[in-house]
Amino acid sequence: MKRNVILLVVLVALGVLIWWLAMERGQGTLAGPLTDFNVQDTARVTRIFIAEHNGRSADLRRAEDGGWTVDGSFRAKKHHLDLLLKTLLRVEVKSPVPKSAEANVLKAMAGNARKVEIYENGASTPSKIWYVGHPTQEHTGTYMLLELPGKGRSSVPYIMGMSGFAGHLTSRFHADLDEWRSSEVFMYPDLDVITQVKVEHPMEPASSFTVNYAGGNTLELLDGAGTTVPMDSLAVKDFLLQFKRINYEYIDRQTPSAVRDSVLASSAQSVISITDKNGRTTKNSFWYMQPQAFGVDEQGTDLKYDVNRMHALVGDTVLVAVQRHLFDRITLGLGDLRAR
Repeated sequence: MKRNVILLVVLVALGVLIWWLAMERGQGTLAGPLTDFNVQDTARVTRIFIAEHNGRSADLRRAEDGGWTVDGSFRAKKHHLDLLLKTLLRVEVKSPVPKSAEANVLKAMAGNARKVEIYENGASTPSKIWYVGHPTQEHTGTYMLLELPGKGRSSVPYIMGMSGFAGHLTSRFHADLDEWRSSEVFMYPDLDVITQVKVEHPMEPASSFTVNYAGGNTLELLDGAGTTVPMDSLAVKDFLLQFKRINYEYIDRQTPSAVRDSVLASSAQSVISITDKNGRTTKNSFWYMQPQAFGVDEQGTDLKYDVNRMHALVGDTVLVAVQRHLFDRITLGLGDLRAR
């Protein structure tokens, strides 16, 4: 009886192994143990494609300017890509998976491993494919399996880690596009590329203004009608400095669609358009948020708007929440910049 049970367990384990190896690609060639996971020169990496079992995927590609895009549509978060590339470079085998645990590890990976295709030098075929599994029980290692196109898939998984890092690596390989997408609202580290910033307040047009900038101290402030007005130079320079880098807090997926549609159909509180030297204009709109339930000010008066956050439509594609203590500095009115 005991012998039959052992035989059954072995057959099930082999079945899982064969199914998983055939799951992603029909050819699924076993190549013996493969341990050459790391990428020695990450400057050659031009694309990373991550696929999860739930059907989600993230296609990360290096752009011509050296930055990265997500699914060809959005810029990716730089620090997330830097962390991913560092992982590709510094990953190392901590130990092989004990033979007694291999079947269980492979069985678990069959249900949760993330497929990571790594492309180099613009090639259409990945140079390496990682299968990133779950953390070890102590969360100090990550089960992974390597496939080398043209050679085949490793016959055994390994416990992987990084020198100088004690945690697991699984969470770095995900397909959550909201997390990969850059949170930049405006990003002009070199302000000299800006030629004009236009701030419109549709519900208070008298507060609208435009700042023309020609580099250095060459600034001009115009009112909503396009008439030059005396300005507080320091206030205008401080206003421009805010556009070096300003990010949203989170993508708002919680607001009900009816409320979201109502916000977008209403007149924006402020609309900011920035034009650069190439004639390219970036335009984002901002709306005050409804206050939290029972929100009152220090005098106990009901709040009209949320004092901490407001909505913004970034790139005409996604509604986000931004923090007012940062964005109140760029949604100023003309009176904040005029000479006293």
